Amino acid sequence: MILAAFSSLGGWFFGYDQGVTGGITVMKSFKQDFCIGVYASADVCDLPVVALPSDYRQFLILFMLLYNIGCLVGAVLISSFVAERFGRRAIIFVASILFTIGTSMVIFPPGGSKNMIILVLFGRVIEGLGVGCSSFSCPLYASEIAPTNLRGMLSGFMQMTVVTGLFLANVVNFAVQNHEWGWRLSNGVILIAPLTIAIGIFFCPETPRWLFKRKGRGAAEKSLRRIRKIDDVTAELDAIADAIKEEGNEVSIKELFTTKKMLQRLGIGMGIHILQQATGINPIFTYGGIIYESILRTGLISLLVLSGANLLSTIPALFLFDRLGRRKLLIFCGLAMIIGHIVAATVFVTGCEVIKVAINGTTATEDDVQCQQASGILMLVFTAIFVAFFALSWGPIAWIYAAEIFPLNVRASAISITTGSNWLM
Repeated sequence: MILAAFSSLGGWFFGYDQGVTGGITVMKSFKQDFCIGVYASADVCDLPVVALPSDYRQFLILFMLLYNIGCLVGAVLISSFVAERFGRRAIIFVASILFTIGTSMVIFPPGGSKNMIILVLFGRVIEGLGVGCSSFSCPLYASEIAPTNLRGMLSGFMQMTVVTGLFLANVVNFAVQNHEWGWRLSNGVILIAPLTIAIGIFFCPETPRWLFKRKGRGAAEKSLRRIRKIDDVTAELDAIADAIKEEGNEVSIKELFTTKKMLQRLGIGMGIHILQQATGINPIFTYGGIIYESILRTGLISLLVLSGANLLSTIPALFLFDRLGRRKLLIFCGLAMIIGHIVAATVFVTGCEVIKVAINGTTATEDDVQCQQASGILMLVFTAIFVAFFALSWGPIAWIYAAEIFPLNVRASAISITTGSNWLM
């Protein structure tokens, strides 16, 4: 359990980085470094998004987009190669180093220069590579060291650290929003996690399944004894040997897409990741601050409520995976998520009014949302309900399920593809 919890710390910087980005881009310190004196004056840089200089808006888009491209490349092209050739621990180490380098390239260069902006954007790609590798490696490692009866809970630890990181990001953003180094401090705090993992992973054993396949039964037995803390691991080793024998030799990417049985599993794995993103969870956390700032005038506090619901609901989820099963949770929690979305949207349509207002000194207009306070609170409550049931089901299960359904001879390649589909979506 300790090993699974430690390896899942990669989810901490995965979730933290996603949570922190939506907040730092509206901080005064961020605008001071990347807008004021670079693209426009302070007065212009403080205007609403629609009236900001086009070059600065393009920078904001690239700041988000290049990170996600890095995540996609890391998950699809780097992860599988390193995990198969050098081991599951190796890809966790690579993820930590890439994220540390990328984040350092983002937070340490001085602001106020377009040349530095290019370096920062390149750093965002490297940062994304690390997160992409992390989202691949954590559930894979946990699923291969966990005993069958605890696999769901231990594999789900990554989701726990993801939501913890996301919640902490909102707390830190709120605390340092007015500091002159606010966005740098908020971004830099998370470096504790990858540095800890990069050092600590050398003290963790390699997964017995990978060792059995690459280095033989003896190496796998030594690792399994260390993980289980018992001397007699013959039964489990025999089960691993039988599984590897039944699975056969390593399957190529071509065979993965042409073998009917594997293609069906790949479709399920990719489908569950694509549908996870189609629920709309990322827009809620990326733009939730803007939405509820307009509706309740409490953007950061509303994000804390939503990320808190996300965190608290993930705790019972860890114990429900193996008791209720993955499929039941996906179905029934999915229905509850639909109710949360429909009620929040209906309340907005019936209880709020959107008025086009001209921005002073410009020809641009912005949407001025006027809601009754009761309507705004009700919207927030049902959005939190959506988030809570997402955290109980589609959030963690997408990562667990895809790590479980593939045989060892194709697991790394298949998980890299399913993880990539998540980042692509």
